Amino acid sequence: MNTCPGCAKNFEHTGYTHHLAQTINPSCAAQLQLSGLFPELEDGDSDSLDGGDDDFDSHRLTEFTGDYFGYYDEQDLEWPDDNHDEPPLESDGEEEEDHDAALEHGWERPADPVQQDIDSGGDLENSDDSQPHPAERQEVEAPLGHQPIIEKFPRRHAGAPVHHSRTTAFESYKNVLQGAENVWAPFASRIDYEVAKWAKLHGSGSTAFSELLAIDGLRDALGLSYQNTRELNQIIDRQLPCRRPRFKHEEIIVADEAFDVYSHDVMECVKALYSDPKFSQHLNYAPERHYADADKTIRMYHDIHTGKWWWSTQAKLETKKPGATVIPIILSSDKTQVTMFRNKSAYPVYMTIGNIPKEIRRKPSQWAWILLAYLPTSKLDHITNKAARHRTATNLFHACLHHILEPLKVPGEDGVAMASGDGVVRRGHPIVGCYAADYPEQLLTTGIKSGECPKCDIPHTELGSPHFPVNLRDLDAILAALSLVDEDYDLWRRACQECGIKPIFKLFWLDLLHTNIFQSITPDVLHQLYQGIIKHLIEWIKEACSEAEIDARCRRLPPNHNIRLFLKGISHLSRVSGTEHNQICRFLLGIVIGIQLPGNLNNARLTRAIRAILEFLYLAQYPCHTDQTLALLDDALTRFHDNKDIFLDLGIRSNFNLPKLHSFRHYVHMIKMYGTTDNYNTEYTERLHIDLTKDAYRATNHKDEYSQMTLWLERREKMLWHDNFVQWRLVGDLALQERSPPDMDYRRAIKMTKHPTIKRVPLDLIMQDYGAEGTTIQMVSLNNSLQAQPEMNPYSATFFTAALARYVVGRNQPGLSAAQLEREAAHIILPFDAVATFHRIKFHAIDARGFRDSSSTVDSVHSQPSRKDKRGHTIPAHFDTVLVNEGDGGITGVNGYRVAQVRVIFTLTSKAMDLLFPAGPVKPPAHLAYVEWFTPFQQPESHHGLYKISRLMRHGERLASIIDVSDIRRSVHLFPNFGAVVPREWTSSTVLELCSSFFVNLFSDRHAYLTIV
Repeated sequence: MNTCPGCAKNFEHTGYTHHLAQTINPSCAAQLQLSGLFPELEDGDSDSLDGGDDDFDSHRLTEFTGDYFGYYDEQDLEWPDDNHDEPPLESDGEEEEDHDAALEHGWERPADPVQQDIDSGGDLENSDDSQPHPAERQEVEAPLGHQPIIEKFPRRHAGAPVHHSRTTAFESYKNVLQGAENVWAPFASRIDYEVAKWAKLHGSGSTAFSELLAIDGLRDALGLSYQNTRELNQIIDRQLPCRRPRFKHEEIIVADEAFDVYSHDVMECVKALYSDPKFSQHLNYAPERHYADADKTIRMYHDIHTGKWWWSTQAKLETKKPGATVIPIILSSDKTQVTMFRNKSAYPVYMTIGNIPKEIRRKPSQWAWILLAYLPTSKLDHITNKAARHRTATNLFHACLHHILEPLKVPGEDGVAMASGDGVVRRGHPIVGCYAADYPEQLLTTGIKSGECPKCDIPHTELGSPHFPVNLRDLDAILAALSLVDEDYDLWRRACQECGIKPIFKLFWLDLLHTNIFQSITPDVLHQLYQGIIKHLIEWIKEACSEAEIDARCRRLPPNHNIRLFLKGISHLSRVSGTEHNQICRFLLGIVIGIQLPGNLNNARLTRAIRAILEFLYLAQYPCHTDQTLALLDDALTRFHDNKDIFLDLGIRSNFNLPKLHSFRHYVHMIKMYGTTDNYNTEYTERLHIDLTKDAYRATNHKDEYSQMTLWLERREKMLWHDNFVQWRLVGDLALQERSPPDMDYRRAIKMTKHPTIKRVPLDLIMQDYGAEGTTIQMVSLNNSLQAQPEMNPYSATFFTAALARYVVGRNQPGLSAAQLEREAAHIILPFDAVATFHRIKFHAIDARGFRDSSSTVDSVHSQPSRKDKRGHTIPAHFDTVLVNEGDGGITGVNGYRVAQVRVIFTLTSKAMDLLFPAGPVKPPAHLAYVEWFTPFQQPESHHGLYKISRLMRHGERLASIIDVSDIRRSVHLFPNFGAVVPREWTSSTVLELCSSFFVNLFSDRHAYLTIV
């Protein structure tokens, strides 16, 4: 412990360093020069400590030194945690897309002294961490995204129709709708309907809408059938049929106290989802086994119906009564704040059905999830005993869910007639299959004690072991213990303790047939990985390495579409969200390569451990898996365990008994049981908090809010269903679509703007503004392009014209030798003195069916010279690096590809095209790019497994050429080779020019990890 003489507070060593670096107390700041921590600072520099962070938070002065995910005492776990889902604080405006030069050149802590004689012996002896060779990984992942070999369930009655109804869901809706002869009924016209839809789905509040309609003449001009919000609500309430269930307000009695519960009838929710005509042609009715090979030896898993759970459940039902259609219910619960000031919270429970494909379920706009209930949020403050309060809260949770889910008991076993949206009736068996929740909610649901695994019987002291045998908790023994509650109270408590479960009066899952809650608890990528071990790992790295050096490296990463630049570093961040941890993961490996560790330890094991956990993270999120790719997932976890002892040697950890780390051992089994993790990711339900809870709360007057929230949701659901009906009236039934293979998101489509950014840029300014002046031109054969030979004067504007001349000759006469091409290019005269330039290339995703999603930009490439913003500040130039297809590049892998930096994106006029390419064999492309090349890919580096590249040089100058924009596969992010200490003269905007070697970032996004193998 260190005591600060300025304020007399005690700190750990790292905390004391933070305190002196960030303090605003003059007495403490005076100790900075005496401490010797920052010897480079002059006396006058102490003022900069005060202004180093405008958003200084004094709470950061106290460093947390405990274990975020270690052993929890049951009494220390607040139930439910009041700030459990608290929204993260805004993080200093770093989300702005434009480059902030002030942050880039702002004050930062000086570099720590370089340690000498780094001990590398022990690590180098074990440098081979058996990472899969890229070619082996390519071979293993080759079947992903291809049409699988499908084996149907052997009993033909499984999922078979019972009979066909005479009317579809839309036709039934039309029959009960008043005035259905009018397409827009119950509204008078299209405008009348569109305004109502906007008001309920996208508009402002009720008062604002009423005031809008009160504008003199507006209502008459639009021909609206309502004068204000009240009249519109009356139309929706009285004239629109209700296709989704109404909310019920009930009271649940627990410990002689009544609690309010707002819920839907769960069976009506199942029927509403199952019968929605929007999903009818996509529903899965029976389990299937998908294989990656014709011999049916390699299983493939993606949607829930391809997992083993549905198959085994179907088999059980078929032995009793053939012809069952399993309807897997996916539940999720999570308490959330609905205000920023912690005084209001809601406890929603969501549900969906696994028959709906995951590609639909994961999109909030498809409304494939239903808000099942709002549970009570009482803090039970009137119960003064803490243990009694926790016990009552737990019993309240289970009593509510038991009441809500009780209607599933009989239909789950005997079945019930269920009509899908196309009118086909099947015998449905609604069965709770998955429960998606974070760790505290998993413990609450299962009744397991804090600090233990909610799924298996592993002791707490063995949670960090990768080899300790684990078994699913014995459901029969637990049910037997819980059944003693009505016989002998003391015996019941002892039996529960022996089974490792809390003595809860009546858990909600006791009567749910075919449901094993310990198996139903699913992996949680958001909380177990991003907000779990990744969060932990970042803290360990900050403790192991110099925070000043970590922040300096973050500030000097080059920009990229998929990389968020933390220009203030990451050491100061607090209450980091899952999204921010996702963003940090994308460059985490790059900032620790070569970094100094305490005690002169070599950091090989550190980089191997980080690489392994990042690979686990990305593999765990694959939308499709095979038995072989699951072996890669297991291998990544094994490599992390093989290298994790570096944190013990550094004194950061004493053990790894972390429940969230142990949960990784269940991922392979759970993917085989329920399909890939995107079937049950809590990230989707976190998004539902906005649509179904927070937006609903904001629409109320904050008094008796739940009755208003439920009414607001009912009206919204009515308008959504009616909108689907109107589209059906206008378009008719959609054509049946052929089932597509699992979408691996391999393909991208280039999108260029219709008009150039600058219509005319003189050729002499290309050199000056686009940084192409120091380039040597050499001829190298590429796909329909040639690199140019060195020029005598690399700083003249002729380099661009020379490269273009060689491109023209190469395209018009592709069979020429290098010498012949050189002679022919010398005679090319360009019939223009300016070109039109573009500053950005956008990429859109193409799904497995070949459909292009133009609604979002998944990647982009910038080629923009420096410029002035509105305030006169200089915005640095931005020239991205890209992956270029040399002619024989495949869907995945680096063979046939090379990295280049895009300097100019341009196009030629049609007249110039006709003159330069008068009769070529292939029509020239509309868009071209001038690029500077990097060295070809070699074998990945040991330890971190990244490809090392550098500028491709000839006679001390960079090599460049002109290529077709269509040859650009995607953007590529590069990690600078920082060395032990990053040079402080580097900046984010200059590092690509100043650094001599780089590592290709495979983790910039999931597409990069999939394809740059």
